[in-house]
Amino acid sequence: MRKGLFFGCCFLLICLIIGESMIRKTPEPGFVYVKHNGLQCNGESFFPLMLNYIVDCQEDEDGNFILAPYAEYDSAQYVEAVGKEAVAQQLAGHFQLVKELGFNTLRVCFDRVLFDDSNHPYYPTDGRHFYLNQRSDRNAIFKGVESFLRLAEERHLRVMLLIKPPIENDDLEVFTVELLKYFSKDTTLFAYDFMNEPLYFDTEENRLKTDAQNIVEHWRKLVRKNAPNQLFTIGFSEPIEVLEWDAAMLPVDFVEIHTYHPLRIPNEIYWYAKYVGKPWMVGETGLPADGDSISYAAQRDLFEAAYTLTRDAGGCGFGWWEFQELSVSHFEARYTGLLNHQGITQTADGKHIVKGTLKITPEQISEIINHYVPNEVKRPVNYYNMMGYQNIVITGEILDSTTTTPVEGAVIRGWNEDWSVGMNTFSDENGHFTLYCNAPCTHFEISAPQMTKVKFNRHLSYLNQQGEESNVNNLKDNKLEYHDISYQPFLKENPKNIFDFDGQYFSNADFTANLGTIILSQIKK
Repeated sequence: MRKGLFFGCCFLLICLIIGESMIRKTPEPGFVYVKHNGLQCNGESFFPLMLNYIVDCQEDEDGNFILAPYAEYDSAQYVEAVGKEAVAQQLAGHFQLVKELGFNTLRVCFDRVLFDDSNHPYYPTDGRHFYLNQRSDRNAIFKGVESFLRLAEERHLRVMLLIKPPIENDDLEVFTVELLKYFSKDTTLFAYDFMNEPLYFDTEENRLKTDAQNIVEHWRKLVRKNAPNQLFTIGFSEPIEVLEWDAAMLPVDFVEIHTYHPLRIPNEIYWYAKYVGKPWMVGETGLPADGDSISYAAQRDLFEAAYTLTRDAGGCGFGWWEFQELSVSHFEARYTGLLNHQGITQTADGKHIVKGTLKITPEQISEIINHYVPNEVKRPVNYYNMMGYQNIVITGEILDSTTTTPVEGAVIRGWNEDWSVGMNTFSDENGHFTLYCNAPCTHFEISAPQMTKVKFNRHLSYLNQQGEESNVNNLKDNKLEYHDISYQPFLKENPKNIFDFDGQYFSNADFTANLGTIILSQIKK
């Protein structure tokens, strides 16, 4: 009897394990799933060409929740459409234009949740707050999202929905579970993005990697249980995410990366493609173009180069930030949109007028997509000195604590004394690294995929080219950080593309220092 009970329990456990794995292997028709490091739907390859789209919330005269275009997309800094019908008409025009540009997917930024004094989350509107912990408000929110999805579906656009991460807030978790259940049969909504850039938006300082892993494992279980045919991801920013939110350790269905600036984009794509060990896509990239200091042609060139590199490096999707320019914020945020605020654009089907003029045309995007030719991916010439710093180089090596073998692909992060400028580099196949900087580094954090992090402060001795100890506290451009560095001076004389940099600019330094040997340990699963 006991033996039968034992084997019965073992059989049940095996069935549960197989059952969960089969959820992803045999999706229902119409849903997107992961296969062979790519995405498929109905047995065919699916490559999301994705445009980021921010939404605002409205309440109509009947108390309905409306998902509307971001107010900053409206050219005169006023809300262009008010009410269900007017908003639907504006969204229809936007989505038609997105489709005509060649995109097949929207990443919808639906994470603009606020909290009241009692820490209850809500979506704000001019009329009132829609609270996530109140059933009637939740249902109204879901119906508003559903109307939005149907408009996207009419243009054959799929949606990745960026939500507010349910961390340490019961109201958010309940809302997330109900959201997953409500849309579990909706094939238009193919994936959830559970958190945007933990590096910048995780409020917990110095989070342990295993803590982040447990959080994401919990999210994975929520999705598997309540929306088993939909995918989930996290929007990772630059590779220093590995210091806490280590993509190689986190059980997401695919990794979605955000990468900006021509000097950084090829290097960050290269690192994620080589070391993350999961299907990955570019979720956000872009180049601000105001048509003056940066031309629209340069924006088109960046689109082509980043798209091509993503395909070459094995990415399973490509996303651009964002639909339209903003009227406020800093330069990079204002001008990455594909649509400016001058004039009007009529959709090719003749049914819609959209305020603004396209900076990249449908014909240009079609040319990029349809004439893609695969290329071999090589390590970028500025991989170990992304921003072309030339004052100082700090050397060292990274070793595994157990095997004493070199650690390749470690991320080395340094900051100057007052934490105002940070710089990154990576360890090579021999575990060696060269951290270039324009000011002496005092603060360091170092980690590698699936390995521990070390964090320390150290004042180093700096030597000049004659081997003499030198004062390096007042060097030229010692406050220069990447936002203020143009990619253009680093290009070759006749560049093949916007990433074709001259290698001579990235291996020079007037002063040297040595950080010694850094030991990292494998994190046991």
